[in-house]
Amino acid sequence: MFRARLATLACFLSVVILACAEPTPDQAKSLHAMFVRIEKADDRLGARELMKYILEAAVAGDRQENIGRAIRTLREQQELRAGNPTFGNFRWYRGQPEVKDRNAVQFVCQNAMALSLGHPGRLNADNEAAFRPMMRDAALGAQEQKVLPSYTNIFLMKASNLVLLGQYLNQPELSDRGRANLREWFAYTKQNGVTEYNSTTYTGVDMDCAIQLVRLSKEPRDQELGRAILQILWTEVAANWFESAQRLGGSHSRDYNYLLGIGSLDAQLASNGWLPSAKPEVLAAESTSRDWKAPKEWTDAVRATLPRAVIQRWGQGLGQTATNWVTKDYCIGTCGASKAYDDKIFAMQFTDDRRTPMVYYVMDGRNDPYGVSKEPDSNGHSKTLHLRPTLGSVQNKDRVLLMAADDTERPKHLRPVPELRGLWSHWVFPSDATVCFADGSIAPTGPIPPEKIVLIRKNGVVLGLRILEARKAWVNGTRLEVNLIRDGDAHKAARITVEHGMGAHPGQGLVAFVAETATATDDTSFAIFARKFSELTRRFTYNANTAEIQVGDSDHSMMIGLDLANGKILKLDGSAPFPAEKILSINGTDLWQPIIEKMLP
Repeated sequence: MFRARLATLACFLSVVILACAEPTPDQAKSLHAMFVRIEKADDRLGARELMKYILEAAVAGDRQENIGRAIRTLREQQELRAGNPTFGNFRWYRGQPEVKDRNAVQFVCQNAMALSLGHPGRLNADNEAAFRPMMRDAALGAQEQKVLPSYTNIFLMKASNLVLLGQYLNQPELSDRGRANLREWFAYTKQNGVTEYNSTTYTGVDMDCAIQLVRLSKEPRDQELGRAILQILWTEVAANWFESAQRLGGSHSRDYNYLLGIGSLDAQLASNGWLPSAKPEVLAAESTSRDWKAPKEWTDAVRATLPRAVIQRWGQGLGQTATNWVTKDYCIGTCGASKAYDDKIFAMQFTDDRRTPMVYYVMDGRNDPYGVSKEPDSNGHSKTLHLRPTLGSVQNKDRVLLMAADDTERPKHLRPVPELRGLWSHWVFPSDATVCFADGSIAPTGPIPPEKIVLIRKNGVVLGLRILEARKAWVNGTRLEVNLIRDGDAHKAARITVEHGMGAHPGQGLVAFVAETATATDDTSFAIFARKFSELTRRFTYNANTAEIQVGDSDHSMMIGLDLANGKILKLDGSAPFPAEKILSINGTDLWQPIIEKMLP
């Protein structure tokens, strides 16, 4: 009798919730635009897009018949053929004949749990009856997707999804599997650090996963795991944060925004008050489901430490670290080795508005220095991707040495697009910066004499750039022309470019450069910096398919050795010391080890 009354009460409350909810005019307008896309159901209609509509429409109180239409359309994009290895997953785009991006199921389940556990009772009986079996099949697809802990955002998303799907479907074994994955990630991170380090996009996704554990799981142990992940991530963000431009400083893993280096992490930054000018969203169910305030004791002391040398591990191999030197006026950072097509391997930032381009280096095969020309990747997503050259870098505080080389003709060349348009090296910088030579004379647009160093000045800071080598071929290759190019002000950026080769078969290319930053508020301090930077000694040697570059002065020497034929780093000398047991340190103190130790048995 009691259970029957409880069920009747639950049904009554559900009807009340559904009856009271109603979209605001702005919400209704946005939801209508989304639903028009669903009605059209063209080839680019996405599974993630459908689930977002279902979540937003249900929470805002849109028409249940429209929500039902979206659920049926999403179900049509689910792989339901028995025996198919992607059973339960979703075709990311409706027009795809089969599942190509297996991450689709994780993104769908993430928002599905935000709805089902965070906003229960927002679907009517018919829609809930259609939604639950779709999620039961999706749970099979989610747990069968093979993901390594080095794929940070999807590994954490899968783990958190399994924990919450088990709760929603009353399958405790599913939740236990998710918890085992989370413990595996902590053990992996203790040895390797966060592989998708300092990412302007995926750090935000990682936070989303952990916040859902904290908010939606009814188990205290899951909430504790989620908080520990959040503490790790917020510590990393605080360590690399450059307050003077309100952006992440340093090199970035998986950065899709060449010019500005911003991404979906902005949602978390805004909710924590780090972006005071951020505007509220019209449809906010997705973002508010992951809106969570980080304790200030995790971040404030870290941000207040200036200057700070940040070194973090993203693997155990030689060069698999990222270094960032942060001051109140500028920051400069590198990753020690090449990892992915979408990494920003060298970045420097002046004090500036966050909508002003940063300084960065990219080796490019599409002649797209500003990252504005998108092309489809293997999963059908439109992205701006660059190359994965053989790369080594060394950094000590504000000085960086970097060497990059690529051979586009080698078998299995690492490229994100089927056909290259050439091979270029670009150093991009804000177009309103002053570019001059060591004597203070303004550098004209066009060729830069080989013996000249370039000095980029802005807001009382100077970045010295000296291109030590620029070659078309690795061995006995002639030095190439270096050009200062201004493409107009559409992107508020200019560039220094080396063209290694043109066409679909551009051959080999190699560059080595040294960069250094300093505060130089007047001509005297600028002249002192220019003189010292000009006096750096250099030595470049090559033998067969190896190359070695060395620079230094009386105080410090840096050296990189690369095995060009096999794409390996041979030697890196001159970086700040980073003991093997450390994961993320600020001025020598590791911040991650104590957090992780508490989560391991």
